[in-house]
Amino acid sequence: KPKPADFIFTKLAKERSFYGYLSAEKLNKDYKMVNNPIVVAPKAYKRLKRQEQFRVVVELIAVNKVMEARRQWWYVISKLNKSDILMAAKYAEELKWKQVAIYTIAKAKYWDDVSVRFPLAYKSQVQKNAQIQQLNPAIIYGLIRRESAFNKTAQSPVGARGLMQIMPKTGQQIARELKEKWKTTNSLFNADTNVKYGSYYYKKLLNQFDGNYALAAAAYNAGPHRVKRWLPTDKPLAADIWVETIPFKETRGYVSAVLTYALIYQNKLKKSALTMKNLMREVFPG
Repeated sequence: KPKPADFIFTKLAKERSFYGYLSAEKLNKDYKMVNNPIVVAPKAYKRLKRQEQFRVVVELIAVNKVMEARRQWWYVISKLNKSDILMAAKYAEELKWKQVAIYTIAKAKYWDDVSVRFPLAYKSQVQKNAQIQQLNPAIIYGLIRRESAFNKTAQSPVGARGLMQIMPKTGQQIARELKEKWKTTNSLFNADTNVKYGSYYYKKLLNQFDGNYALAAAAYNAGPHRVKRWLPTDKPLAADIWVETIPFKETRGYVSAVLTYALIYQNKLKKSALTMKNLMREVFPG
């Protein structure tokens, strides 16, 4: 006879989400991608692209005035209805404007076009550093997607920079450890440097926390010193319960997002090595 909880797990297992994937793991089911790409009418799409306001965006990109192009884009988007916003998201994807496409489709609250929401960009940098650090490339993709949504010039209010949002002080430390000459803070906007440093740093954290992906992700976001304080004090804790005990709401969301995104990217990369079981290992006392 099925347990009452099994009905909840079965329902959740149909979702492309953190708890959906945990439920699928519990029921020994495949992780769902729930991919329903946006369908646009060709004539309407051409008409949108020909609009003067969008042509201005393209011209600004062509002369490398990216900030001005972004401002123009969001001004135009603010005037559109939902169906036109969805077409605009596809247009941003066509322009290879990954972060803008991700944020535009979110404006329309449409979550099921996996191609737009989870692009495979910077593939050479990801694959190269995954091999160097002996990491699954899906984990690096999960980090990039959560940190910057593939905007190599991203800068946070506290100063983190680039695809994997490296703080300048952390970048200098990594350069010393790799015996590289530190150039400037702006070198973190270079995709090669940023992915190299971010991958190295995550692997360092993964080693520090005995191969526990959830702890390493939490440390990447909040710092290893905090994660050490958050470890259980007397007995091991299931990882999903431990995540819920993280006192920072941002870090709780960050860990669940990175690990979920990693499984989505694994599917896109046509791999299968990672599972929720090995991403969410039991958390032992510090």
